[in-house]
Amino acid sequence: MYHDDYLNLEDQNDNESEHDVQKMLEKEKMKDKGYNIVYRKKYNKKFKVYTSNGIGTHIRDVETGKYFSNTVGSRDEDLFFKVILATGECTSSNGFSTLFFISPQHYENYLQCHVDPIIASNWEKKRDARLHELKKSKRTNI
Repeated sequence: MYHDDYLNLEDQNDNESEHDVQKMLEKEKMKDKGYNIVYRKKYNKKFKVYTSNGIGTHIRDVETGKYFSNTVGSRDEDLFFKVILATGECTSSNGFSTLFFISPQHYENYLQCHVDPIIASNWEKKRDARLHELKKSKRTNI
């Protein structure tokens, strides 16, 4: 009996410490000026997002916060599905509300919304054209 109680207390302490770690990580994320929590009433859910800064800064993945070598304002923006939250729900302290997704599907899955198939198709054409330009320029530089 004593042994079972000891294990239960140990499990409880693990859960508490895990909660504390999560709280501490969230506190650290809040120090990031591009980090933001967007609340969508429709889903009664909070979405954690990373915004990208202004022209000339590196594009940032909305979900992970990872920086890409591509820059905001360059033609390489065409490689990403770009969304600007102009609803006032994105209040990141860097002052920007521009979100970069890998694709329209990434946007749909992450923020639980729908992209018109025509918009998705047009984006794919634009991305493919940019990829073609990049391939072409690599061939001419060789």
